[in-house]
Amino acid sequence: MSKIGYWARYILASTLSNSFDCWEDGLLLLALSVTDLHPFVVLLFLYICNPIFLLPLLENSMLRPFIELSNSPLLSDSQLLSSFSTIKIIMNRLYDGLAKVLFILLERPDTSENVLEYVAEVINLSADPMDDNTLRAGTLLSVSAVMLRLCEPFLDANLTKRFDPKYVHCSNRLKLSGLAARRISSSEEVSEWLDSKYPAKAEGINQYNDAQQSQDASSSHDEICERFFLTARVLNLGLINAFIEYEYLVQVNSACGKGVRELERRLFYSRKMLRYEAQLLEDNKLIGNALSFYRVMIVWLLDLVGGAKMPLPPIFPMEFAALPQFFVLDAMEVLIFASWIPKALDGVMLEEFMDFIVMFMASPEFIKNQYLSEKMVKVLNCWMPSKSLSTTATLFEGHQLSLEYLVRNLLKLYVDSEFTSSVHEFKDFHRHIAELLEYLWQVPSHRDAWRQIVEEEEKDVFLNFLNFLIDNSINLFDESLHQILDHKRQAVVAAEEFTKVSFWSNIIRVVIGLVSEHLRLLAFASEHFTAPFLLPEMVGSVASRLNRFLLQLVSPQRQFLTLEDHEIYESRPKNLLKQIGRVYVHLARGDTKSVFPAAISKDSQSYNDELFFAAANVLYNYRIDDGDERIFREFIQLGAKAKFAASEADAMYTEATLGEIPDEFIDPINRTLMKDPVLLPPPSNTIIDRSVIQRLLLTNNTDPFTRLALTADMLRPAGVLKAKIEEFVRSRMKDSK
Repeated sequence: MSKIGYWARYILASTLSNSFDCWEDGLLLLALSVTDLHPFVVLLFLYICNPIFLLPLLENSMLRPFIELSNSPLLSDSQLLSSFSTIKIIMNRLYDGLAKVLFILLERPDTSENVLEYVAEVINLSADPMDDNTLRAGTLLSVSAVMLRLCEPFLDANLTKRFDPKYVHCSNRLKLSGLAARRISSSEEVSEWLDSKYPAKAEGINQYNDAQQSQDASSSHDEICERFFLTARVLNLGLINAFIEYEYLVQVNSACGKGVRELERRLFYSRKMLRYEAQLLEDNKLIGNALSFYRVMIVWLLDLVGGAKMPLPPIFPMEFAALPQFFVLDAMEVLIFASWIPKALDGVMLEEFMDFIVMFMASPEFIKNQYLSEKMVKVLNCWMPSKSLSTTATLFEGHQLSLEYLVRNLLKLYVDSEFTSSVHEFKDFHRHIAELLEYLWQVPSHRDAWRQIVEEEEKDVFLNFLNFLIDNSINLFDESLHQILDHKRQAVVAAEEFTKVSFWSNIIRVVIGLVSEHLRLLAFASEHFTAPFLLPEMVGSVASRLNRFLLQLVSPQRQFLTLEDHEIYESRPKNLLKQIGRVYVHLARGDTKSVFPAAISKDSQSYNDELFFAAANVLYNYRIDDGDERIFREFIQLGAKAKFAASEADAMYTEATLGEIPDEFIDPINRTLMKDPVLLPPPSNTIIDRSVIQRLLLTNNTDPFTRLALTADMLRPAGVLKAKIEEFVRSRMKDSK
């Protein structure tokens, strides 16, 4: 026997002389007793699971390249690829061998129950972070690979009826009770349904007092069903956690600055990333098996709600709502990770994933956790042709549900997120939605859906979307300016604070990048869908907020920002000003009734003609092409019209012209003369100008006086009062001539 063979058997004997409490001990005993695995494979597996045990013995062995892989940052690309390839080949041989062991034991009636019990116990121990027996991340990743191989025979969408959702709640083998607060739909209704459906579980009663009874209860489920749920849980603990950890390492590594300490941190993170890249990015079989598994998972979830069709059922099935949310979240994580690997999604059936995302991304009555919706949007963003490393464009061009519902669901999701969480929490979320919406307009098959939403079916949703889009642009820009000021103060701190300062400069760049993305989407919307911006309930608000943005960009108070500041934070204020200028010009081009210049001039807080023309001078100095020249000239013309409208308004609607205005003609909120008075429903019964109340309803669907629910269709025209106001204005204007 070779020297390495003696080592393997010696170490195995030493390990197994203790109690069989860990996954690797039990499977290695099975591997050597049932199959003819090469001792080198055994040794490598032991090293992965227990490296401290083997390092002294492996110092001069043939495994030295594997040890050095995670410690040497000086390997060339070709050396790394060679090492990755060798590791992949050997690890897949190991996984195949271990899977064969389990297949043999699962086929035997006298051992199958014990194997399932053993695997479940390994998973249950790993799920408890306080347990000393919690397995290492590398071991859980290996268990994930082996369990996926056990599922290969039934990864068929036609076999999903064998997966019983009751297993999640009544299995005494796999412990999922700790996930009660993290269900797909965590609500009192779901909890009450579970308590009534499974009273023994709710009361904490153990129906099975010994191991044999527990096995009998679990065996009532199909073995395929058991393998499916065991695999789902171990993937959650192993493979998915590895994805998340690798993504975190990529983020912190890219955020490192250029200082000496930052370079040391970058080196540390790069070493750790190599380990994940060797076992994840280079293992196409592992990723492919995971995608196949989660496709079946998604098909099963769709079956629980009646299949891939819209609209969703009015009452959601409790069997679906009560499932752990990691079933959905993990499927999205796999799709995101696979999108980073070249051609990993080529040939993969993604239609069911797209069905699920379109159906549930904007359905809070089914999926209440906003984080799940954020992950679904991130998947779609990764599938955009400009970002995807696989062929995914056809998913957007010909998928039936996405053609009908994707645009409206993205708009609805953007608006809903404003009512549920702060803008700060969902910067990436909003950016992903903005990029998707802009891309979908470029897809001819989606343009009709865009037009229907804007012009006919979902006008209110689109108006709310525009309202929040403008607000977010301004608020984010304000936030970035304040952060830059704070950061400039911190820049003088001692060298040991450099990491903190570098972190905040990265945050500022992200915020400013999001501002730019919002403005680009706003310019796109104003070019193609001008009419909604110019509605009576919108035009005043739009004009005042654009004026405020203009003030932030060109006012003298912003001169504290030097050229160096703009380079550090990548703020590019002149590019932002160009985008704002385009929005102004697009709206002016579509303004057939000349309401926009008047709305600009009525903004007493931000508008003045000097500021408007100061912005025009900046646009003039930074013209690049004929398009910029046209924008500049039309912006100048709009400024002149706004100035003229301001002078006319001053002449017409001053108290000096109209005289004393009766109180019943004055809006109770703005204290201005009403033009289209409406009556609010009881118990308020207040009369208010239509444009004022409609502008308030864009951000708060309540009566401003009673705080009761209020919608636009509940407003009633005050026709008699409107006629009186019009007559009053006519008579006073006539008398003044």
